[in-house]
Amino acid sequence: MDRSLDVGHVAETLPSLDGALDDSRLRPVGAVGGVVLLLAGVALSLTPATVAWAFWANALAATLVFVGVPLFCLGLAAPDPPSDSLFHVGVDLSAKQRRAVALGSLCIVLAPIVMAAGSPLGISVLVLATAATMAFVGAALVLTGFIAWTAETLAEPS
Repeated sequence: MDRSLDVGHVAETLPSLDGALDDSRLRPVGAVGGVVLLLAGVALSLTPATVAWAFWANALAATLVFVGVPLFCLGLAAPDPPSDSLFHVGVDLSAKQRRAVALGSLCIVLAPIVMAAGSPLGISVLVLATAATMAFVGAALVLTGFIAWTAETLAEPS
C-alpha cells in the first residue's frame, strides 16, 4: 500500500494541535487575515438595501465576520514573535489558554454553519438555541483565555 494511504503513517506525520498553536507564524496570518476578512465584511455590509444582491452581500458579510473574528483571535493568541517583529504586541498565552481560544474560535465558526445546515430541517427553535449556545460558549472560551493571561500578567510582580 502507498504510504500516503497508510492511516498510521499519515497520523504520525500530522502535527499536533499544540504544535500548530505554538507556532509564532500564526500571529501574522491570523492578525492580517482576520483584519482583512473583517474589513471586507464591513465593506459588504454597507451595500445599500436597494441593490438587487443586497441580501447575498449581507449574508457574505456576516460569514466573513464570523470567520474573521476567530481568525484574528487565533492570531492574537499565537506565541509572541521576537521583539523586533512588526507583530510583537506582548501577548503571550500559555498552551492551555491557547487551546481555550482555539476551541472557542472553532465554536464561533461552527455556530453559523449549524444555523445554515439545521434551518431547512424545520426545527428552527432547537437549531437557533444550539447555534446561540455555541456562539456564547465560544465567546466565553476566547475571553477566558485572554482574561486568564491578563490576570496572570497583572499578578506578576514587576
